[in-house]
Amino acid sequence: MGSDAQWQVEVADSVSEIPEDVWRNLAPPDDPLYEYALFQAMERTGIGPDAYRYLVLRQGQRVGAVLPTCVFRALALEEALGNQGRKALRPLHRIMGRPLRVGMLVCGNLLGEGRVLREPGLHAEAPHLLVKAVQQLAAAAGTRWTVLKDFPQTDMEWLGPALDSAGFFRAPGMPDARITLHAKTFEEFVSSLSRNGRSTARRNLARFSEHDDATFEVRERFDDLVPAMMPLYEAVLDRAESRLDVWTPEFMTLLSTDPRISAKAITCWQGNRLVGFLICLFGEKNSVAFRIGIDYTCSRELRLYQVTYYRGIEEAIRSGMTEINLTQTAYESKRRMGCHLVPLEHAVTHSNRVCRAILKRVFPMALNRSGEQP
Repeated sequence: MGSDAQWQVEVADSVSEIPEDVWRNLAPPDDPLYEYALFQAMERTGIGPDAYRYLVLRQGQRVGAVLPTCVFRALALEEALGNQGRKALRPLHRIMGRPLRVGMLVCGNLLGEGRVLREPGLHAEAPHLLVKAVQQLAAAAGTRWTVLKDFPQTDMEWLGPALDSAGFFRAPGMPDARITLHAKTFEEFVSSLSRNGRSTARRNLARFSEHDDATFEVRERFDDLVPAMMPLYEAVLDRAESRLDVWTPEFMTLLSTDPRISAKAITCWQGNRLVGFLICLFGEKNSVAFRIGIDYTCSRELRLYQVTYYRGIEEAIRSGMTEINLTQTAYESKRRMGCHLVPLEHAVTHSNRVCRAILKRVFPMALNRSGEQP
């Protein structure tokens, strides 16, 4: 392996303890959800976890892999499960008179797809070292649940034997909804959709255009709008499948003001009132539409949900992107927008053997994988 030093895993308490060039060399190429500055912003503004930890696999000075994790010391379990899971917990909630709270170590990225940041060709022992370090970190943090959240097939295959040996079981996550962008203009994109997708898009856009006072504006700086954006974000959060990350005004402001984070806000106005927004991140060729905010009092009349995503797609095309990830949920609507679904998977364990056996049977059934809006 190019060195006599042994591979070992160290725990970093902040992404800032990992040199930025090392992070960039290991991170998925052109994935704006793995920008170094984005993880720094999550840490600085407290959007959910009690602590962030990074498992760093190194051989001397050489860093071969990084696994981001975060610690929830008292997570309300219904916040982690979908609608079906929350329904399943209601009888227990009524008996206890309070939410069921658990300690949980979450591995991956709270904002999207989980990944092991790694160099190619690592020794076969590397995933075993990382999974053992995950178990040790969970024990040190006092978290009985451990979840690798929303990992793609390539990472699960690499980690698979180590996870199986450690007693993890798999559960399907909700897939990402992605669009491959071949069109050079938005009209060309609409024309390339299925017949149903074309008619739906044109009908929604026509309905929106009937409202002379409704307009869109793309903002690279939107920190002045954060006070108006937060209630729209919270309205969508109230209906969300899971609520592991809860954005703060400080986090949203950093998305706008940190020049290293390539964020834009697609904003919708009715008169002088902000009624919707979509925050998108842009890489060199890949983009992510990863949070939407909506005023539900006018959403149906303006076709706000659909048209806001259309404008996000239009901005991605205008910016020269070849892919946009519309992330999870509302799959029927997103399929009509031309999305294909990319499967993701969880790996789960519990420190108690009996609980682990029960969870292996119950956990997959508790997850709502339909992803449709309530």
